[in-house]
Amino acid sequence: MDVGEVLGLLDEREAACRAECDRLVAEAERIGGLLSVCRAELERLVTARGVVGELAMAHPAKALAPLNGVVSAVPAVESEVFAEQVLAVLVERDRPVRCQEVVAALGQDATVARHVERVRHRLKKLRAAGRVEETKPGMFTLPRARGPAKG
Repeated sequence: MDVGEVLGLLDEREAACRAECDRLVAEAERIGGLLSVCRAELERLVTARGVVGELAMAHPAKALAPLNGVVSAVPAVESEVFAEQVLAVLVERDRPVRCQEVVAALGQDATVARHVERVRHRLKKLRAAGRVEETKPGMFTLPRARGPAKG
């Protein structure tokens, strides 16, 4: 095989590789668009669930009676699942963290105030329940295990 044939083969492989790169970039853009639509729908559903949960707490008998208590049970379950997710982030970090860091670790946008406030509210409830410590204002961690009492 002479140099011209080798260069011809290299040109063919380069063109095929370039075409595959272009195809993958287009596919990544398509998937990115789908992901954006999916995230928007997820945000819409989370908001709807929050509104329904607030309605259930504000008007339990009147607004949600046709649902036979199904909706009012959902916020409690969702709340506990969310609490466990927040605690899992604290376990993973194993140091005091700010709300924004927890929000980011949960895959939410830490620049969106309602995400941060939701996490802050949950952390404050967990603190009140003794499941989380606030080492200084805005810094949360898991309670440290206390050794046996001296005496």
